[in-house]
Amino acid sequence: MKIKLTLTTMTAAVLLAACGGGSDTSAVKVVGDSLADSGTFGIKFTVQGNASNPTTIWTDRVAGALDAPALCARYTVNSARQPVLNPAATSCTSYGVGGGRINPIGTAADATPISVVQQLKDLAASGKFGDRDVLLANGGGNDAADLVGAFLAASRDGGASYTALLAELLSPTQIQTAAAGGQAGLAQAGGLYMVALANSFADALNTHALNNGAQRVAVVTAPDVTKTPRFQAVLAGVALASGGGTVGQTAAAQVAAMADGWVKAFNGQLSTRFANNPKVVMVDFYSELNKWLASPAAYGLTNTTTPACPVTGRDENGLPAYTIATCTADGLSAAPPAGVSGGADWWKTYVFSDNFHGTPRTNQLVADVVLTALASKGWK
Repeated sequence: MKIKLTLTTMTAAVLLAACGGGSDTSAVKVVGDSLADSGTFGIKFTVQGNASNPTTIWTDRVAGALDAPALCARYTVNSARQPVLNPAATSCTSYGVGGGRINPIGTAADATPISVVQQLKDLAASGKFGDRDVLLANGGGNDAADLVGAFLAASRDGGASYTALLAELLSPTQIQTAAAGGQAGLAQAGGLYMVALANSFADALNTHALNNGAQRVAVVTAPDVTKTPRFQAVLAGVALASGGGTVGQTAAAQVAAMADGWVKAFNGQLSTRFANNPKVVMVDFYSELNKWLASPAAYGLTNTTTPACPVTGRDENGLPAYTIATCTADGLSAAPPAGVSGGADWWKTYVFSDNFHGTPRTNQLVADVVLTALASKGWK
């Protein structure tokens, strides 16, 4: 198990060395969602570290491996806990924000840092990219979750939330055609929405990054959100609401397959948009996460389903809720759950910290994948 992890890290190192050794990166710049948030809300969306072992996420590890300046959050929060540009952080280059979406629900958030497109605009406003800067960009996971949630809400609101969300990116004709096809047509419209979402992201990257001097852009694909503990709980609810048993399991499997298809449509369109662009490398996080979940031991993982952080309550849907800000490495190590092996380090081989975000181990694995992708392009 340790050999596997060592080889993964060594592979990235060898590829970097093959391109001349060392790093010529001036700065790492970041846009994205909670997976790429360097501390907008005073935390990082993983297990919280301590003074001797600070919290790091995959973007931090990439910046460190490239010998680039350490990352810091460009945004902070105001008195309403809304993200805003931090006037004291003008030198910071990490624009990722927890809860970030390529297309936030409604229009109110489109001009705020909750929008990944707005993050790119703010980043562009700071000046042109240097030839040796690296841009790390992710997004789409929260958008996919929004779409699934709106689709499942149809039993309560008659499809109002779902069609309203579709209308933000699809034409009235597309929506009318989908509605005429019944549930199957509306499900297909979700795929069209995710393709349009990918185009929005690609357009923003072209306009605000590539047309602004960016020469090295790594775009991280969206994961299958139904593999997270949060959506596994949602799918369990779908199965129960559908009568349980085989019928319920079939209904849940259909929803999972639909959502997976939507994410694949998004990732596929992004890959198509940048297929012939030498300045962009696609990082296949979608496939990598599926590999980790399918063969955890090969990646030094032991638990792929249970969050390491403790449950701290219930959300509005009655599902388990977690408070990642208070989920600390010290706290987890001091109180291993009953029956869990591994001693104080038990949580270090879990995939998920809370019900949607990765542990430090997962972040290390993401960083390895990104570094290998960068090295394959000769960006060192």
